[in-house]
Amino acid sequence: MKIYLTNKPYLHGGSARTVLVLIMVVIVLSIGVIGMMVLKKTGPKADREAPAKSIPTVKVITPQLCDIQLYVNTQGEVKARMSTQLSSQVMGRTTMVSPKLKAGGVFEKGEVMLEIERVDFITAVARAESALADARLLLEQEQARAEQALRDWKKLGKGDAPDLVARKPQILSAKAKVRAAEAEVGRCARDLERTTLRAPYHCRVDESYVDYGAHIIAGMRVADVSSMGVRELRVPVPLKEMAYLKDEELIGSAVSVEAEFAGEIKMWRGRVSLSEGKVDRRTMMMHLIVEITGLNDNSPTAQPPTGLFAQAVIKGRIMKQVMEIPRSALRDNQTVLTVNEEGQLQVLSVTVARTMKDTVLISRGIPVGSMVITSAIATPVRGMQLEIEAISNEQD
Repeated sequence: MKIYLTNKPYLHGGSARTVLVLIMVVIVLSIGVIGMMVLKKTGPKADREAPAKSIPTVKVITPQLCDIQLYVNTQGEVKARMSTQLSSQVMGRTTMVSPKLKAGGVFEKGEVMLEIERVDFITAVARAESALADARLLLEQEQARAEQALRDWKKLGKGDAPDLVARKPQILSAKAKVRAAEAEVGRCARDLERTTLRAPYHCRVDESYVDYGAHIIAGMRVADVSSMGVRELRVPVPLKEMAYLKDEELIGSAVSVEAEFAGEIKMWRGRVSLSEGKVDRRTMMMHLIVEITGLNDNSPTAQPPTGLFAQAVIKGRIMKQVMEIPRSALRDNQTVLTVNEEGQLQVLSVTVARTMKDTVLISRGIPVGSMVITSAIATPVRGMQLEIEAISNEQD
């Protein structure tokens, strides 16, 4: 019996499967091609018209030439017109201290604030008056002796009497002693008067440093007081802003002062009373003194309290023939965008006279009647077509 080993049955089966796979791939591809051709012939056709152009819409204003009243904004701390550190000119023990001599107490001009023990000063006045009486007695005695000496000299018939005989040096010495004694009486009287400390003006006590029975020495600080009534505001003004204030009429310029107090915005009137006339080299600013006028009422806020931080608006000069536009209309390179009669964008270079918080004053560069664009444009191109949404003569 013969046995034959062969692989032919297996090779025949593998070839059949490969042919079957290839046939299926060809069928699928044919179906896809046929379907694509059918869709291409029967599908909808796209519109070949060009898309409509998008024209930006802008807001514009038509600024007018006019005269603008300028104002300068600044701020500062409210202070009293006068502030004084009161001190005693004599020493002694306090025998009376006013109950108002404490922080917040108010005194009228000349009102007694405290008294110092007076006994020693009364004694000093009596001694000085006694010395003055002795000096006057000595002067009268010397004058009497001089008259007697002159009579005796004339009896001798020897001409004019010498100064010593006429006792002129003695009389001059006596007169000098009288003047010195009078001056001492005046000094002692003043010291006696100074035992009573009086308010130098209508004032409020800021701080007190003495009490009843305290021993005071000459020059000792007794109290700090500040004047009532008129308040002042020391405000800085940048050198550039000084150009917008009046020159010859700066002193007396009207000022509006406002501050938040007790949860409300309070307003006061004032005027520029003084210019310090020098430049602070650290800040390159000049300082003005504003005198604040109180309100015509008796309310606690008729005058702003000292120490309050307040805003001040100083009325300046009038700028002639300028145009006012919103800051949003001015571009970084000192240009503005306008729209001409054909609706096309134009770029104009301008001269800025002043930049303020919300607006800009233009002195040159914008023809009268121009339509200035105030809204934003993503990519402005000279000559591009624009559509105007609104025209206004007022700044937004």
